[in-house]
Amino acid sequence: MQRSGDWLLAVRFQANCLARPVDEAGPGGVADVVCRTGGLQAQSWRGAAYAVRARSTATTFADVSRAQEIDRSVVRGWFMRGTLQLVATEHAGPLLGLLGPKLIKDSERRYGELGLTEAIRSEAADLIEEQLLANGPTSRSGLADVLVKAGLIAEPKGQQVYALIRHTGLLGRLCYGPGYDKNESWVAVRDWLGKPLALDGSLEDLAGRYLTAYGPATARDFATWSGLAVPVARKGLQAAATMSFDVDGVEFSAVEDLPGCADLRLLGEFDPYLLGYDDRRHALADEYRKHIHPGGGMLRPAVVAGGRVVGSWKHSDRSYELFGDHAPDPDKLAAELEDVARFRG
Repeated sequence: MQRSGDWLLAVRFQANCLARPVDEAGPGGVADVVCRTGGLQAQSWRGAAYAVRARSTATTFADVSRAQEIDRSVVRGWFMRGTLQLVATEHAGPLLGLLGPKLIKDSERRYGELGLTEAIRSEAADLIEEQLLANGPTSRSGLADVLVKAGLIAEPKGQQVYALIRHTGLLGRLCYGPGYDKNESWVAVRDWLGKPLALDGSLEDLAGRYLTAYGPATARDFATWSGLAVPVARKGLQAAATMSFDVDGVEFSAVEDLPGCADLRLLGEFDPYLLGYDDRRHALADEYRKHIHPGGGMLRPAVVAGGRVVGSWKHSDRSYELFGDHAPDPDKLAAELEDVARFRG
């Protein structure tokens, strides 16, 4: 079936829950958004929180912390692409089962540069988990002291500490606990969640969840989002897809033929909508790319209408800048600005 680029954007916008289908307040609404989207980028806690707002109508900033720290229906750790994500608790084990071994292998060169042999990493994982089980939530400096006293690293500061914490997380043995930003801590998974993670993911299930939240998409899109190799991603899409569409001579796989959504949304920094694809040219024109992708791995807040980025905005004062001659509905823009204020409280 042949479709247009505008159709592709509008359908992806709807698939990624940006029509705001979640109307439940509290941690339950947060967990619903996280489950529907397959996970939210969480290297910035504020970014993850505002991604929840853009997809729900009644949650608040505080609800995101409550979902992670009290309900524990969502888990913060290293999952897709090896970056920090907020994922549904029931998806954490399957994700690490599929992605963890490759992410560890992909990190071997960096481990070598840091002098972290396999033996050091194995001993550190045991030691870190023992510390967390015995003492509960522990800060980075607390874990660093334990590693230094054990003689596994020489200095409590530096990249070795974080690399060993992350490695233990990729093994499914720790995740983030209470606090965020400067107050973040880590916990032992089997203590925090009450049982170990079952590392038994299904490629077809992951591909299906991806297409539900990001489709229509290509194998390269799925590989970019997940961190899987392209041949593996292609195999997953072939197993999960139920239909395909032709857009400008490119075949896109899907599991639904959605009508699309033309709404306007203010997306926070690192929003997953702009991180779910290999080729972002459909959503973000090249002449405006630097406004959203300034470099250094940053992804700024964006004004998006019908799936297309039409401007940028700032968390600090809720000011915005529209690109070119784009003139989105002023009432929709005003409503979004008001809802951002409501969400933050």
